[in-house]
Amino acid sequence: MTSPAIAQPESAFFLFLRRIWGLMLRHYYLHSGSWPRLIEMLYWPIINMATWGFTSSYLVQKFTDTAIISSTLVASVILVEVLVRVCTNILMLFLEEIWSRNLGHLFASPIKFGEYVCGITVVCFVRTTVAMIPAILLAKFLFGFSLVSLGWPGAAYIGLLVFNGCWYGLLIISLLFRYGLAAEWMAWMGTWLLIPIIAPYYPVSVLPYGLQLAAHALPATYVFESLKSQITQHEILSGNLLIALGLNIVYFIGASLVLWMAYRGAQKRGGLLQVGE
Repeated sequence: MTSPAIAQPESAFFLFLRRIWGLMLRHYYLHSGSWPRLIEMLYWPIINMATWGFTSSYLVQKFTDTAIISSTLVASVILVEVLVRVCTNILMLFLEEIWSRNLGHLFASPIKFGEYVCGITVVCFVRTTVAMIPAILLAKFLFGFSLVSLGWPGAAYIGLLVFNGCWYGLLIISLLFRYGLAAEWMAWMGTWLLIPIIAPYYPVSVLPYGLQLAAHALPATYVFESLKSQITQHEILSGNLLIALGLNIVYFIGASLVLWMAYRGAQKRGGLLQVGE
């Protein structure tokens, strides 16, 4: 007579992956069943790309020897959209939980806070990738610019800006953990707050001195300075990319701590159930 099989406990890492996969499936079903969400995801990158792309085309037609300006503008628009989409997607994924009043139920489940953050980060990356593909193809079809022409630095620019968008998005949702939907308007404003400072379309030197100091404290500034240098002077500023990576790591650690403290504060005061009020 054989003894009944005893179920082996699943490893902690396997449970971690299952919970993240569960979060991803939830957002997959949410988006696949809602065509307005899919349209919104694709709409803004395409609109911004078309607007700035046609502006750069006008500059080329109006003035002479400005093709290099056109390439710089189009490339900068694509990379700005990468940064903004990451921030916006993280914010949207979090707001979906608030609007549906699901935040308290979510954290009452076995899902840990770190797993939730990892889950929305992965979903955010997928959303950003899907949203940017049409814009990148549009840039090639209408304006003759391809990110592939930048070579390996192009991949580095995208990776660093995604990293930048992740920690900045975490800071933004920290506001909502602390103040609830009363701070929603600040969160939406925050997604575009850094764009004038990181100087994507112009040199940092045109900014007032105080803003130049702020610009040099932000990773994205070094990415765009390297991008403009590569296109206009055919020089890759590898040192800038290393500085951007270092700043991203420091800020990501800081943003993670701020988010954790905001979450714990909401948990202690019972704010997870009332964060939507």
